[in-house]
Amino acid sequence: MVERDTLTIRQAAALLNVHPNTVRNRIKSGVYQAGKVITERGETYMIARSELARDLNTNKLPNASQSQSLPDVRETIQAMLEPFVRELGDVREELGRERERRERAEAELQALRQERESPVSDPGPGSARAPTNPDEGAHSEAQATESPQAQETTGSSERPWWRRIFGG
Repeated sequence: MVERDTLTIRQAAALLNVHPNTVRNRIKSGVYQAGKVITERGETYMIARSELARDLNTNKLPNASQSQSLPDVRETIQAMLEPFVRELGDVREELGRERERRERAEAELQALRQERESPVSDPGPGSARAPTNPDEGAHSEAQATESPQAQETTGSSERPWWRRIFGG
């Protein structure tokens, strides 16, 4: 073979407008006759231009059919992706709602921590205070239901908070 009448796989692929692996597969399947030569980069196949001449026109689609098939492919892909895009939008909205809920919860938690850590002023005898200890509320209710004589026997000289406010 004369060197100017032969092409490498890469050159043949560029001429045919196909991937180099397509040319390699055609050589392996016997569609093209090629000879191996040793180059500075190693072994490579050299293909005669005459082998490629018959495929030069068959590998190219006419421009009209390319332009017609391309929108069809785009429409098909868009139709396939539409449910996923819609679902992605729904997930983003839900994520935004969850983010808002988390931020509100963190703000409430921070406020509760600050309230807990801040020094609590002692409420005077005229102010109402909700019991912070669950047992404290139960104890006050138990004292309130006891008779005045029972309160005197327990040694509690202080009246329950609700009696101080509402009288009695």
